Amino acid sequence: MTEFLLSDDLARAMIAHAQQEYPKECCGVLAGPEHGTARKAYPLRNVDPDPVMRYAADPKQLKTVSDELFDLDHEVLCVYHSHTHTPAFPSTTDVDRASYPDAVYAIISLVDRAAPDLRAFRILEGRIEELPVVRPSEEPA
Repeated sequence: MTEFLLSDDLARAMIAHAQQEYPKECCGVLAGPEHGTARKAYPLRNVDPDPVMRYAADPKQLKTVSDELFDLDHEVLCVYHSHTHTPAFPSTTDVDRASYPDAVYAIISLVDRAAPDLRAFRILEGRIEELPVVRPSEEPA
């Protein structure tokens, strides 16, 4: 994968979730058919003991989402979270916790809350590769 296709609706949903949870980090997943484009956002509760600096999805809520994805034959295509005081780039903790090798990791930075910065990455075996975020309406004709 050399780019991350993201609909305007899903981008808006992720940014709205980040803004709603501020000053805590938000977290969630985007899902869709395997090797497909994300179709639905699943905002999750951040239950990390230090939610201003880190995120950890509520395990019970994540299990419910996993069961729904299984029933729909969908996959987690993207894991997203926000950085409330730092740029949209994976932290050491983000890299250490990256547990979905096939997923894209999206980060929404709210350093400037009036202009959220959404970036996407592949994190595999400690390596970080940035992926361009492409909106389907922005694809070349």
